Amino acid sequence: MDFLINNELLALTAVMAVGLALGRIKIFGLRLGAAAVLFVGLGLSTIEPEISIPAIVYVIGLALFVYAIGLASGPAFFSSLKKTGLRNNALALSVIFLTAVATFGLVKLFGINASAGAGAFTGAMTNTPAMAAVVDTLPSLIKDTEQLHIVSEIPVISYSLAYPLGVLIVIVSVALGAKIFNIDHRKEAEEAGVAEQALYSHLLKITHPNPPSVFDIPKVLGVEVIISRVERNGVQFVPGAGERLDVGDIVTIVGPQADLEVAQHELGEIIEGNPYHDGSLDYRRIFVSSPEVVGIPLRVLSRMKPGMLITRVRRGDDDLVASSDMTLQLGDRVRVVAEHDQIKNLTKFFGDSYKRLSDVNLLPLVLGLVLGILLGMVAIPLPGGAALKLGNAGGPLVVGLILGAMTRTGKFLWQIPYGASLTIQQLGMTLFLAAIGTTAGAGFRQALSDPSSLSIIAAGAIITLIVSLFTLVLGYKVFKIPFGEVSGILAGTQTQPAVLSYVSESARNELPARGYTSVYPISMIGKIIAAQMLVFLLI
Repeated sequence: MDFLINNELLALTAVMAVGLALGRIKIFGLRLGAAAVLFVGLGLSTIEPEISIPAIVYVIGLALFVYAIGLASGPAFFSSLKKTGLRNNALALSVIFLTAVATFGLVKLFGINASAGAGAFTGAMTNTPAMAAVVDTLPSLIKDTEQLHIVSEIPVISYSLAYPLGVLIVIVSVALGAKIFNIDHRKEAEEAGVAEQALYSHLLKITHPNPPSVFDIPKVLGVEVIISRVERNGVQFVPGAGERLDVGDIVTIVGPQADLEVAQHELGEIIEGNPYHDGSLDYRRIFVSSPEVVGIPLRVLSRMKPGMLITRVRRGDDDLVASSDMTLQLGDRVRVVAEHDQIKNLTKFFGDSYKRLSDVNLLPLVLGLVLGILLGMVAIPLPGGAALKLGNAGGPLVVGLILGAMTRTGKFLWQIPYGASLTIQQLGMTLFLAAIGTTAGAGFRQALSDPSSLSIIAAGAIITLIVSLFTLVLGYKVFKIPFGEVSGILAGTQTQPAVLSYVSESARNELPARGYTSVYPISMIGKIIAAQMLVFLLI
């Protein structure tokens, strides 16, 4: 082991490599993913306590992870607040508050050390940044350097003891809840309007007088369709947003089959024929790689390029009907209809370059991190001389959410490509877990032979059970939220991707992801604050 003791970089990369490899192995149908890195670090440093990794590594890793999460979640998070986000976040924050109160009682009941209790809270709720916030808070409460070194290991140890059941109990609770409530996931998705729907194109002849304008059709009819072409007197053209349709016009209409049937009933009749038979108009799928078009509403892009119409946007694995308020992201693929001689110019306009997308501009990333770290340093004084901070976890997360929602400031683009975001998230979390795991080896070895560790495990299990039961019962029975969405809210409240993976696989629709993204950022911030408050109240 001397070569690992003497080479910190080798120790770091070895822990990361072994942990990531083990994280890909399924255990009872579940992968630990990056979380396995923490346990490898703990195991290695338990065997050889002198193995260590510089503390700056876990700080950098944590900041990268939460900032990338914030950037990716920002648009969906603020958008959800206009719909169901307030309700979902009220549920998540209520459960976090209730759980923090229950943790306080359990710590007193079992006689658990204050920092161990706060660590058990973060482990039971599987939130690594909250655990880091507990560790960062201790120096403001403990002035003795030697004592601080010992106490700083305790939250990491108790987190590790509570974490496994923090994942398992949630998954079992969701599985049992689906059976007890006799959940039909397909029916739920259809009622919520998120059932997977293929997009179709039809020719529709306008026979009803005074139809809405092309722009108003989706809003007036309550459907997700778009008119991509109009044929009038034998001539095809791309309609403008304010184009009025006339009786006898033949339009190419795109949308889900059910919405097309509504449009047919209200506008005219479907006719036979190829929607794309005219040679003067062409369509193409174009890859969005130009930063200049990102974050700009499609109605603005249409004015920038007259005669062009975006009918579909493929984001990840989903096909979306384009709407005037929709904004593009790097990596989207757009289906464009335009005159044939415009297509080459439009391809250049949107970029259509995989190579260009891989050239990530690091300046916005680093500048956002600077702003986040500065925000995390702002202290809110509390009675008794203590101070509450968002820290290196909360600060970058909040700034990431705001900048992610803004997308750009003038020509300065904050967003990073989807693939790069996932890579930064995983790299950041892996660096953090490898470094934090190796700091607690000696204490973890002692904890395994200490009967009091059972109290921490039991307290953690009870905390997780409280979170699971209250979220599922309150959400489904009281708030009347679809069970699939409630399961996603539970996964988001736990900030646990492994749980989201399980519930998404069970539901096979978008409801779990919708619930998860609506509460994930606020839940992380809420737990960071709650964990620090527990430390202040218990010590």
